[in-house]
Amino acid sequence: MQDTAINRRKLYIIFNLVAFACFAALMAVAAFYDLALSKAIGDRSNLFGIFFEVVGESPSYLVLPVVSPIIFYNARNFDNKNIRITLRVIGALLGWIGYFVWMFSGSKPGKIDIPGNTVFAVFVGFVGGAFGLWVGSMIDKKIMDRLLKWAFFAIAVMLASLIVIQAMKWIWGRMRYRDMQAAGNYDGFTPWYKVNIGNGKETYKSFPSGHTSSAANIFIIVVLCDIFPKWNKLKVRALVNALCTLFVCVVAISRVVNCAHFLSDTLVGGYVTYLIFVIMRYAFFSKGKYIYEIKELSGEEQSS
Repeated sequence: MQDTAINRRKLYIIFNLVAFACFAALMAVAAFYDLALSKAIGDRSNLFGIFFEVVGESPSYLVLPVVSPIIFYNARNFDNKNIRITLRVIGALLGWIGYFVWMFSGSKPGKIDIPGNTVFAVFVGFVGGAFGLWVGSMIDKKIMDRLLKWAFFAIAVMLASLIVIQAMKWIWGRMRYRDMQAAGNYDGFTPWYKVNIGNGKETYKSFPSGHTSSAANIFIIVVLCDIFPKWNKLKVRALVNALCTLFVCVVAISRVVNCAHFLSDTLVGGYVTYLIFVIMRYAFFSKGKYIYEIKELSGEEQSS
């Protein structure tokens, strides 16, 4: 067991060193070739770019719908009636909010008028939230109990990455490539290392990429390998990390193809969110505890 733990740590360290080396090297390339690369592969009609514009943000938008039934059904572990009611309300609301925000704000094929979009988003919120709770009711209680701490961890990663990325967008104020195309010139181009201080307009929110940041939230599932012993195997962990990395890379490339971002935008969006994941993972699980002690949450004895 000790050898296995050592091998996991070595794999984790190697993965992060390789990731940083690749990030640093590509940022150096982007400092010189950001604009040239976008000119070379940018094509807003490309189906690859259009497809991942729609699905690339899914890992971020799925966080609330997924954690909703986990929080809702963990309410039964508390003797205090007020705590049970509060957790059930929060759990149900998170499901509705998650689906509503996804349908209302997420990228969608085609254009939907705002009034119609709102009604549709409200409807999907109720249907999706109810469906999530129904599915959750069929999941074994022991599994739900083990997932409670992971649920709060997932929310923390999603919110922290959203706040940091949006703050960076405002600070950098970098003009998007597609808006330069629309203007018919590239006078507004600035390298990634130049801070412009934005004006809040969407045109100047190119750096860093929100889509790639949202895609990087997929790394949240890596922690499930720690929570469930059957998944806590070197090969499984390596496969999960590889698939998560591949997804983020594909979304990053698609954003350049879609003319929404430069290479450096996608690199920073994905890597900053990954760093937030690493920090939050350490904050929540550094002591090897993957399950909340109910007493710590309620101050009462766990119901038998």
